[in-house]
Amino acid sequence: MPSYMIKRLLIPVFAIISVYGKAQSEADQKKQDQYAALKALLDSRQYSFIAQSATTMKGRAIQLNSGSYFLKLNQDSLEVDLPYYGRAHSAEYAGSSDMGISLNTTDFTYTADSLKKDRWNITIKPKKNKVNAIYISVGTSGYTTVRINSNNRDPISFYGSIARNSSH
Repeated sequence: MPSYMIKRLLIPVFAIISVYGKAQSEADQKKQDQYAALKALLDSRQYSFIAQSATTMKGRAIQLNSGSYFLKLNQDSLEVDLPYYGRAHSAEYAGSSDMGISLNTTDFTYTADSLKKDRWNITIKPKKNKVNAIYISVGTSGYTTVRINSNNRDPISFYGSIARNSSH
């Protein structure tokens, strides 16, 4: 085969390889940027989880009104307003309308671990509350799972997204 034919065949191959290599490096850079931004958000401890669905211990999934239910962390304060679907092991007093998970406290412990490069596990343990622990698992895309364990109710999980607290 003449050398000019080999060159004509190799030029498109090299072009494809260089375009693929650039696309890979841009994708890697985007992933690194997402990781850095989310790490900074979690390190700031000023973020909100917006619940999109709830899953009971028995596996029943319930879609929620967008933006209605949340968990908000603002450095040293925690505010939770999430619904509850499941079985309670003790009854509330007569006339109680508090069927959800409602919490507003500054007395809690907070630990965050990055177990893998693309996921964080956060544990929040409120003191002197019906809620034993809140487990938050956050992926680099911002999609988040929150599991809540209570003293007198079955555990419940929520799926949604995490975002920087708004300034209002």
